[in-house]
Amino acid sequence: MSDGIHSGTSAIVTGGGSGIGRATSVLLAAEGARVCVADLDQSAANAVVKEIEEAGGEAFAFTVDVSVPEQNTAMVAATVERFGGVGLAHLNAGIAIGSSIHEGDIETFDRVIAVNLRGVFLGMRAVAAPMIEAQRGAIVATASVAGLLGGTMMPSYYASKHGVVGLVKSAAAEFAQHNIRVNAVCPGVIDTPILGPAHGVKEITNMLGQGHLLNRVGQPEEVAQLVSFLASDRASFMTGGAYTVDGGMTATLGGNMSGGNEADTESFLKVMEGLRGEN
Repeated sequence: MSDGIHSGTSAIVTGGGSGIGRATSVLLAAEGARVCVADLDQSAANAVVKEIEEAGGEAFAFTVDVSVPEQNTAMVAATVERFGGVGLAHLNAGIAIGSSIHEGDIETFDRVIAVNLRGVFLGMRAVAAPMIEAQRGAIVATASVAGLLGGTMMPSYYASKHGVVGLVKSAAAEFAQHNIRVNAVCPGVIDTPILGPAHGVKEITNMLGQGHLLNRVGQPEEVAQLVSFLASDRASFMTGGAYTVDGGMTATLGGNMSGGNEADTESFLKVMEGLRGEN
C-alpha cells in the first residue's frame, strides 16, 4: 500500500477501535499511511490493526484515555518511535450521554467535556511537537452537527462539540506558521456505537434518517472519506474550517421532516433522547 495519497506518512487516530475511527484507520492505511490505532478499548484497537495488516497495511494499537495528558504524550511518543514522526492526526474519540441542564448530574457533564473537548485539546498539544519539528502536518477533529446547532437532551454533547469547532479555529491560527492545517468534520447521525442500543437497528436508524434530507443515517466510511481528504495534500489550502457530512441535516430546519407531521417529529426526538454511547 505504498501508492496512495497518504504514502510515506504516519497517522494517529483516536477512538480508532470502532465507528468513524475504525473506518478512518482502515482507509488511511489503504491509502498508504502507517497508523497508530488509539483507543481506550485495547481489544477493539487490536482487531482494527489485524484488519489493516490482513489487507497489507501497517498499524499498531495503543491504549489511551484521551482525557489524560500523559497518555496523549505517550501515544505520540510511541508513534514517533515506531514511524519516525506524525504526519496527520484524526482526533476522533468521543462519547454522548443523554442528560439535561436543570436535572442532569454534573459528573455526566464533566465526563463528556473531558473526553470530547479536553481530549481534543490534549491531542493537539501532543501531536504539535513532532509536526512543528517537521514544519508540516494535518489535524482533523471530529465535531458534529451538534457543534453547529443547539438542542435539548444532550447539553454536554452540544457544548463539547461547539467547543471543538472553536478549538479547531484557534489551533489553525496558532499552527499556520508551521505549515500545520487544522480542520473539523461535522457528521450528522452516523450509524456507529455512539447510538448505543440504536446502533444497527434498522427500525430506529430509519427514523433517525428522517432528520436528513437524504432520508437516511450516514455510514462511518462516508465520514472517513472526508477526513482522509482534509488530511491530504489535496486540501492544501483548507484550514480552520468545519465541514458537514450530514446528508443535508443542517441545510433545512428538520431535515427531511420539514414537510412531515408533528407525530413524526415527536417520535424522532424520543429516539434521540435515548442515545448513549461512544464513537
